[in-house]
Parts: sequence; C-alpha cells; structure tokens
Amino acid sequence: MVTWTYPKSKAISVYDGDTFTAMIDMGLDTLRRIDCRLYGCNAIELHMPGGKEAQANLQTLLLDKDLKIEVIKYDKYGGRHDVKVWLPDQTELIPYLIEQQWSAAWDGKGTKPTPPWPRTLEQ
Repeated sequence: MVTWTYPKSKAISVYDGDTFTAMIDMGLDTLRRIDCRLYGCNAIELHMPGGKEAQANLQTLLLDKDLKIEVIKYDKYGGRHDVKVWLPDQTELIPYLIEQQWSAAWDGKGTKPTPPWPRTLEQ
C-alpha cells in the first residue's frame, strides 16, 4: 500500500466525530483541499446521542492546529480520503480517540461499532 504524508496540513472544517476537511500543503506553494475520514475507527453518528459532542471534541483537537496527515487510500464511499492524523504534540489522533472513547476501532468491514455514550471513562 502506498501512502502519502503531508507534514504541513490544517483542518478547515469538521463534519462529525470522524470526518473533516483539510487543506494540505503539497510543497512548491501548492495547497489542496481534501475531505478526510479517520482510518480504522468509527465515531457516533452526528444525529445520534453523543454525535454533536464527538463533533465538538474533534473540532477542539483539529481546528487551527498544525497537523501531519497521512493519506492511506480513497474511502470506500468515494470522494473522501482515509487518513491518519498526528496532532502538534505528535500524538497519533486515532488511538487517542479510541482510548478516550470518542471513537471505536473499526476495519471498515461488517457492522459499524460505536463507542459508548455517555463515555464510561472516569473523568
């Protein structure tokens, strides 16, 4: 599998807890807008209880931050890219979201798992 890594990227909008739009710097003064879905996880759908909270959490984590985005492949639903993301402190986003119960691990096959809501972590 060939992947592309863009160390100078920014999220410009967040759709829900696992989908966002990014502006990636491809180098040589070339920017490209791409729609992204986090690879290997599934968040609560926007219309479900906890969906707005998952969206708000992802907005807090991504917007106005310098990100590293690795494009894995085109998403199976088309028009989006499946991606991995690293936050400015080098934290890998997807394992963090799973650990914090904002998302559930999912390989894209079978029934989509959802994280518990309300989250069961001790706050």
